[in-house]
Amino acid sequence: MTGSKTPGMERLRAQADSGDAYAQYELGCRYYDGNGVERDYAEALKWYRKSAAQGNNSGLCDVGFCYRNGTGVPRDFAKAIPFYLQAANQGCPTGAYWLAYSYEHGEGVEKDVKKAMHWYDISSKRGDSDAAEALKRLAAAAAGKKQPRRR
Repeated sequence: MTGSKTPGMERLRAQADSGDAYAQYELGCRYYDGNGVERDYAEALKWYRKSAAQGNNSGLCDVGFCYRNGTGVPRDFAKAIPFYLQAANQGCPTGAYWLAYSYEHGEGVEKDVKKAMHWYDISSKRGDSDAAEALKRLAAAAAGKKQPRRR
């Protein structure tokens, strides 16, 4: 695929160029997937950033995702955190999930199971079933540690 010759891509690019945050995010996805354009992770990140700058939760999470995975930028867990945090604070379950995951595994932040459980709980209450499972797993592990030793 080359360029943006299709009418749908031309319309999407015009909307993105005019500042539409959702169109910017969608254009980023097109570049990320190579859907209607040549796959280009750096270009995808450029459009995700524009969307994120307007507070679009999907854009925020995908900028974080790019940093977390080293897609279009060098891998840097710490740089992903502010994007996940902003999305989580705006009500995004995905942002809360990845923030929790980061705390659980110490990726870009100091490992902190209590903070991980806090963010998994928030994400779970917002409908994320993966967060609910992670919360159960961490709660069970914490309960197991609190049981007295048998002699």
